[in-house]
Amino acid sequence: MATPRPARAARVLLPVLLTALLAGGCSQTVAGTPAPDPAPRPTEGIGADPVAWGDKVCGALLSYYQPLSARPDYTGADLPGIKTRLAEYLGNVKGGIEAGKKQLAEAGAAPVSGGDQFKTSINDLLNRTGTTIDQARAEVDQADPNDVPGFQGRLTSAEEKLRTIGAAEGLDKLGATPRLDKAVATAPKCAELNKLTTPG
Repeated sequence: MATPRPARAARVLLPVLLTALLAGGCSQTVAGTPAPDPAPRPTEGIGADPVAWGDKVCGALLSYYQPLSARPDYTGADLPGIKTRLAEYLGNVKGGIEAGKKQLAEAGAAPVSGGDQFKTSINDLLNRTGTTIDQARAEVDQADPNDVPGFQGRLTSAEEKLRTIGAAEGLDKLGATPRLDKAVATAPKCAELNKLTTPG
């Protein structure tokens, strides 16, 4: 009988080896008892805690909405004081936006479907609102308390810009994604955010 060529031998031996390995693996018994996977739970993406992720994302929005909702009283005759209070308010809102964007980035990838779209809509909101706040702040900075009509005009322009900010923006992605909705509904900061943005 002729000796098989190397290529022919490889084709014959490989299936035989695989069959032996698979048969041997099935017949072996592993000692010990089953144990949970020691690896830590992921902090982002699939396998992460949806409620913890939702809490981080809502916390980012909360960092922005809390200073936004604390509007100062800018009526009266003390024009320099009004300018100072309004400038401080806008500065606080801008600081909340920057803090929110940082928290949003730290939240990581969403563990549930619809989450990344929700996160993107919030990031877009923070970027748009940051631009609006900058425009309103520019009007306030240019307001001259010694020029009463001009001062009033600047404040009116700033107020008109602030009115373009919707109280419920960023939450419009909820309602069509049950797993995301469930996570957001049970996250403490999401509940706090809901109270803050729901008209009383």
